[in-house]
Amino acid sequence: MKIMTPKPFYFDKGEKAVLLLHSFSGTSNDMRLLGRALERNNYSVYAPMFIGHGTREPLDILELGSPDKWWQQTKSAIGFLEMQGKKQISVFGLSLGAIFATKALEEIPGIVAGGVFGSPLYTTNFEEIRKAFMTYSKKVYSFQQGLTEVEIDSKIRVVDTKIDSMLTDIRKTTVGVNKNLAEIKRPYFIGQGTSDKLVDPDAAKIVAQKVETSQLHLYDAGHVLTINSAHKQLESAVLNFLENN
Repeated sequence: MKIMTPKPFYFDKGEKAVLLLHSFSGTSNDMRLLGRALERNNYSVYAPMFIGHGTREPLDILELGSPDKWWQQTKSAIGFLEMQGKKQISVFGLSLGAIFATKALEEIPGIVAGGVFGSPLYTTNFEEIRKAFMTYSKKVYSFQQGLTEVEIDSKIRVVDTKIDSMLTDIRKTTVGVNKNLAEIKRPYFIGQGTSDKLVDPDAAKIVAQKVETSQLHLYDAGHVLTINSAHKQLESAVLNFLENN
């Protein structure tokens, strides 16, 4: 079976643009359904790929990426859309991407609106995120031809030694973003699955209280709202949010 390498995508459709930021163990592919839905409604859509992602080596995320680098990429992505002549730019993020989408709304004046899906803000325990990344790593290595069980176990042990440092850095970044939530004065969409196992679903309600312009949308679904059973509901809600703000 041929495995297609994920790639960033840019749909150049209209003057209004939406930036979509993916998750910690995800890729731009997780944003494609939402991207196409927005494109059909005359929005230009850009979904970049965070450094370290989209490869067959999970360690790339831990060794090549960092919150600082991903934030710089977020700013560069907004700059790209501005260079394309887009006048109204909104930014949304899934999980890890939610951190930087929120930070952009806090710090970049040109953003008109935005929001988050399955946000880790105000989630204090990252243990489930850790477990999910370890599971993701095992799955990626198991699909690689030529790797023995011993080699896979060896790689997993290396991931296990590096993951905590990265999660600590991400948690520190969320704390900084949390402190400035009250600074957000533009429309802020919060999408949260009520059966989310990776982040605390109740944390979304705390964020909603902190951001006076927020609109909280709860879904009977798990973490990855952009591709799970709630994705059509989410697409409709995001489109309605953009059209009315």
